[in-house]
Amino acid sequence: MRKLMLSSLSLALFPLAAFSQPAGWNDPFPPHKIMDNMYYVGSKELASFLFVTPDGDILMNSGYESTVPVIKASVEKLGFKFTDIKIFIAGHAHPDHVGGDNAVKELTGAQVVVGRVDAEKTKQYTPAGKEHPMDRLVDDGDTVSLGGTTLTAHMMPGHTRGCLAWSTTLKENGKSYYTFIECSLNGQFLQQLDNYPGMIDDFRATYKKALTFPVEVWVSSHASFYNMADKYAKLEKRGPNDPNPFIDPEGYKAHVAQYEKSFEAAVARMQTQGQGKAK
Repeated sequence: MRKLMLSSLSLALFPLAAFSQPAGWNDPFPPHKIMDNMYYVGSKELASFLFVTPDGDILMNSGYESTVPVIKASVEKLGFKFTDIKIFIAGHAHPDHVGGDNAVKELTGAQVVVGRVDAEKTKQYTPAGKEHPMDRLVDDGDTVSLGGTTLTAHMMPGHTRGCLAWSTTLKENGKSYYTFIECSLNGQFLQQLDNYPGMIDDFRATYKKALTFPVEVWVSSHASFYNMADKYAKLEKRGPNDPNPFIDPEGYKAHVAQYEKSFEAAVARMQTQGQGKAK
C-alpha cells in the first residue's frame, strides 16, 4: 500500500517553482482529533495541524494559498475560531507548504515562526508578490510554547536545507506519548530537489537521526506519508477499548526505512545516468 502511495506523489511534487497544484491535493478531508489537543485541519494531501490551548491556538503548515480556505473551514467545522490562532509555524521551504503563509497571517494576525536555515528560500514563495511574513526565526532545539503546549524544533535537512520536524507530548487515558511531526524524508526525486552542497550527506544523517527519537505518535507534512486516510478510517470505527491508530511506533520505523531505501535507489540512478553531481 505504501509503495503505491509513494508512486502517486511522483507526478506532482515538482517543479516547485511552478506553484503547480496537483489534482485532488486541495480536496477537503474530514477534520479530526488526533489526540489530546492536536487536530488535523489540512486537505486530502497537504497536512496542517492545530493545537488548541486556553491562551489561543497554534497552527502548523499552510499548504498553497488556495489551501488556506480549506484549513479555515476545517478549523471552524471542529468548532474553533480561525482568529484564535496566535502562532503559526511555517512548513519547509516548498510552495505546497508555505504558499499560504501570507493568507494565514492576514486572516489571523498570528506570529509567523520560520526555520532560520530555510528562511531565505521561504522568502521566494510570495503569492501576488507579497513579502513573506516572518516574525520569529528558530533553530534546532528552539521551542514554541503557548497555553501549556510546547513544541520543540529538530533540524532534519535533506528534503530542504533547513527542514524542521517538531516534537511534543500528547496525553490520552492517563498516558503520555512522544509525538513527532515529521518534516519530510522524501529523497526519491533528487533531480528535482535543490541540489545544495552536502545534500546527500544531510539526507543520510537525517535518516539516522530520525531513528533516535522515541516516536510513539507521528504525522508528516503529506497525509499519504503517514497513511492518514487509513488511520482516520480506523479512528472512525474505534471502540472504547480500541487503541488510537495514530499510536504507531513500528509504522514510523518502517516509514524511515522505506524512505531511506528509496533515497539510496535515487542516488544510484543518478550515478548510473552520469548525474552524480549531488554532493
